[in-house]
Order: sequence, then structure tokens, then C-alpha cells
Amino acid sequence: MTAPHRPAGWLPDPLDPALVRYWDGLRWTFHTAVRRVEQAPPPPQPTPPPVVALRPDIAQAADRVRGLLVGAKKEINLLEGHLEPEERVLALTGAVGEGTGVLVCTDRRLLFLFVGLLRRQFLQVRWNQAREVVYDRSTKLFAVYTVRRTKRAVPALEVTVHGRADAEAVAHAAASAASAPRLDVL
Repeated sequence: MTAPHRPAGWLPDPLDPALVRYWDGLRWTFHTAVRRVEQAPPPPQPTPPPVVALRPDIAQAADRVRGLLVGAKKEINLLEGHLEPEERVLALTGAVGEGTGVLVCTDRRLLFLFVGLLRRQFLQVRWNQAREVVYDRSTKLFAVYTVRRTKRAVPALEVTVHGRADAEAVAHAAASAASAPRLDVL
């Protein structure tokens, strides 16, 4: 079998891909060298997400939180899009509904926002609908009722808030923002 006709030169070694071997135009020689591998440029570094500047009222409320807001940062960044024009955030805290989100007290309503990969949850109760705001220290449940609270009454908004001080801060902000709801801390 005759080798294919090629001009003389350094070519990839047919027996070792890490080497180049000299082809004299008729046959392979014994002369080899380490093959130079072109280094690929490094992959582009991911650009960090832009820092979202929070509205001053949201930033102040987030700064006052004593507990952790772990798992609720995304919701805090999205909160402005769920607020009405001229609505002010008075207090907020991390809370758990269908997922970890943020419980927010504004001058117009109480709302809970959770945004997950597969599910979202948005609950709200306007102050003209709310009758009672309850935080149970033993179960850590924060509930807002639109009817008179009885054993059979179902809250319109109910989430778990682990930080008692933060839950009470939201509840007191709710009591001061609304003239109708009664605050009960059990």
C-alpha cells in the first residue's frame, strides 16, 4: 500500500495524536515533536445580575427586619411591580405560604408574594375588607380575617412567620394603617 502523495512537512502523527511527525513527501520519518495545541479562549464569565435599586420605602422596611429574609430576596426585588401607584410599604418580613416569600404591610393592604420555579402565590387583603389581624406565637401563623373570627372562620390570608418580632412589627403596622382591623397577638 502506498502512502498518499502529500507535500513534505510536519503533520499530525497517525499513531499518537499528542505528536507531530515529519513527512518527507514519500514516507514518515523518525523525527517527532510535541504537538502544539491551540488554547481555546477562556469561556466568558457570567455577568452578575444588575443590582436592583429598591424604592426607599421598600429598602427602609427591609432594613428594619430583624429576622432573616433568606429565600425572599427575589420577591422583595419584584415587590415594586405589585404595588399600586403611590402605595407605600410600611413593614415587611420573610414568611412561608406555598413557599418562602415576603409578607408586606402597605398603607392600603397586606400582601404575601412568593415566586418559585413552578408555582407562584400572591395573596392580598385590602384594609376596607380586613376585620382582624392575628399572630399566634405558638404556631407562628399570621392570619388576616375578612369576617368575624370564629372557630369555623377561614382566614383570607395565612402564612407562617418565624420571627416573632418581625411578625409583630408587621401586625402593628397593619393596625396603625387600617382603622377597622383589630390586632390580636396570641
